[in-house]
Amino acid sequence: MITGQTLLTLSMAILITAMATVEIRTLRIAAWGYLVNSLLLCLLIAACGRLYGNHGLYLWATTCLIFKVLLIPWLLLRFARGLPRIEHKPIPGFVLSMILMTVIIFVLFQVFRGSIAGVAPSVREEPLRSLFAGAATLFSLGIWTLLSRRDLIKIAIGLALMENGVHMILLALAPQLRESTMIGILINAALAVFMLLYLGADIYRVFGTTDSALLSELKR
Repeated sequence: MITGQTLLTLSMAILITAMATVEIRTLRIAAWGYLVNSLLLCLLIAACGRLYGNHGLYLWATTCLIFKVLLIPWLLLRFARGLPRIEHKPIPGFVLSMILMTVIIFVLFQVFRGSIAGVAPSVREEPLRSLFAGAATLFSLGIWTLLSRRDLIKIAIGLALMENGVHMILLALAPQLRESTMIGILINAALAVFMLLYLGADIYRVFGTTDSALLSELKR
């Protein structure tokens, strides 16, 4: 039986797996972590469809399964095959990055959950209130990944996590959103990740690195 507690559990599981995906140093395992994160997102969308009686959300969950559980992880794993196994050291360092991320995630979740009435009055009640807070926090985690990581595959994962956050925000704000809009977002996200990894493959072939900091030095 699907209840509001089910949605809360899934949204918390999505946040936890996203944090683990960002902090895992082995690139291929991080790609698998993103796959698990996206699979949980599909389950969350389907659970919302069952709880609110909106069967159109099942189509949304299916398109997420195709693009975010199958296509994008396949691109990440394929790209990671030709790279060093361990990611480049994050800008703040591994230990400091983990500490900062944990603090930022905890603080942002509380801030978003406390200020939801002013931002989105339509989701004042649980479980949508916590779902929105978790979604906004996940989006912020994606931004943190873009800012703190140097490896192109981790940057691609950060971009994909931001897009997962967008899905959760739209799910919390408008469970009746037309599925065609979501399909368009999914295709755009898949193309963005593909182009980033395609360019990254060429960069690695020419320069022998996917460290964005070193590439900036080469540019200068």
